[in-house]
Amino acid sequence: MNQFFIAIILVLGLGGYWLYQENQTLTANNLKLEYAVEEQKQTMAIMKEQYEKQGKALQNMSRKNAEIESEKAEYLAIFSRHNLDLLALKKPGMIELRMNNASKNVMEGMENDTKELFNLDVPNTTD
Repeated sequence: MNQFFIAIILVLGLGGYWLYQENQTLTANNLKLEYAVEEQKQTMAIMKEQYEKQGKALQNMSRKNAEIESEKAEYLAIFSRHNLDLLALKKPGMIELRMNNASKNVMEGMENDTKELFNLDVPNTTD
């Protein structure tokens, strides 16, 4: 009978040890999962913030695009009201002067923009 009780105690002891090891493993896995969930929550918050920033930037770009489109429509309306070919034939000096001035302004604007871009690319070496 003693052997039977010793066998039961031994089986219960081994079972208890196995359950203790499983509990330790599950506790460690639970901590890892909690850390992963917290990390995902932080990532989701960052993604949400970036999404909101992108939405605002898209709204600004859309608004600017609408302004540019309305300005373009105004200019096209001006050109549609005036027959520049007929005007150039009747008053070539006036059209030539205006075209030359406009071309000069456009070229100066391009030169200024190019200089600004060049200055952004090239670091200041005078320091």
